[in-house]
Amino acid sequence: MHIFFSAIGGTAIGPLALIAKQAGYEVSGSDKQDSQYIEYLRQHGITNIHIGQSREAIAKVHDVKPIDWYVYSSAVVLENADAPELRFCAEQNIKTSKRDELLNQIIADKALKLIAIAGTHGKTTTTSMVIWLFKQLDLPLSYSVGAKISFGDMGVFDPASQYFVYEADEFDRNFLNFEPHISLISGVSWDHHEIFPTRDEYQQAFRDFINQSTTTVLWQDDYDYLQLDDGVDSQLNVQDPDAITGLTLKGVYNRRDAWLAIQAVS
Repeated sequence: MHIFFSAIGGTAIGPLALIAKQAGYEVSGSDKQDSQYIEYLRQHGITNIHIGQSREAIAKVHDVKPIDWYVYSSAVVLENADAPELRFCAEQNIKTSKRDELLNQIIADKALKLIAIAGTHGKTTTTSMVIWLFKQLDLPLSYSVGAKISFGDMGVFDPASQYFVYEADEFDRNFLNFEPHISLISGVSWDHHEIFPTRDEYQQAFRDFINQSTTTVLWQDDYDYLQLDDGVDSQLNVQDPDAITGLTLKGVYNRRDAWLAIQAVS
């Protein structure tokens, strides 16, 4: 399958393109400008990248090898819902989607179990800590994290892995496209008001996410904030911050994030 990634140099799309390449898919893409990360992608085998997002450029790529799937970031549609690449794909009946649908497809194709980390704050740190723990235990892992880390790439597919660790962002209701095997909730407070105009809508999105998860690990204060007393479909593992022991990391929130990571891996 040939997948074309629009805005391939972005922090969400770029790692997914690398994951797709490592998973055995044909990968090409475009971006508005060149960058160090795009050069990094080229060095790692994704060489068919065009700078400039014109109809002519994507048509040339399609002529050489037909594109099966066009993946774009939320920013592409926000900037121009009738962007030249999108218009070309519509005319050519090429499948289009945001990154979530493709990631779900890769997880299904490779029979991976999803560990998703969500929360208003702390999710990047917690995701990174889960990845680090897997590496310390020498366990194969596929993952995607939304920031550069010192001990690996931002996106990796390992054919020996059983799990996929993913930083699941609530922006644009991204995380509601997934049904995790394990979910970690790092902390919740009303955010992204342009997507969730009311506090209740934000809370309901997290309740829906938890309901879509087989098991959810979260703090008692988030359990209370989300008003989960009425019951949910997920198996809840509610943690008490006062029960954290044996961690010497500086910073109370670093210790809380580390504790959640330990619950996921154990």
